[in-house]
Amino acid sequence: MGRDKLVSHDGVVTAKNGARCKVSIISHSACSACHAKGLCSASELAEKVVDVALTPQQEAIVEVGQRVKVNLEESMGMRAVVLAYGLPAIILVAFLLYLHKLGFSELEAGLGVIAALVVYFFVLYLLRKKIGRRFHFTITDIE
Repeated sequence: MGRDKLVSHDGVVTAKNGARCKVSIISHSACSACHAKGLCSASELAEKVVDVALTPQQEAIVEVGQRVKVNLEESMGMRAVVLAYGLPAIILVAFLLYLHKLGFSELEAGLGVIAALVVYFFVLYLLRKKIGRRFHFTITDIE
């Protein structure tokens, strides 16, 4: 496996259970640094919690409340974007065109597309553990 660029975020260890820990990451939107964010409702902060496997050396030194840097290979991030946005967009367009070609009205085609997306995200939900095993977070820069 070749070395890929890493995407890193600062976080805080919120729980530890043996060789695994949960890290809370505060995600800032692009406009969170804007001086007018108090006047705008578009700015947002979101907390995300990721599950990280610890190496034996990290297991001995990582503690709850500790600040760490969480890393994910850029290619894995792109895979997540494809699953969350790319495939649904393709399903939406393809299914809409297909239903329209079959002669369904716009309302029926729209409802059909919504149903198809509900099925897609339900299948994604059912496969979440299998998909989750393909995403590996690591910790570096332990304070």
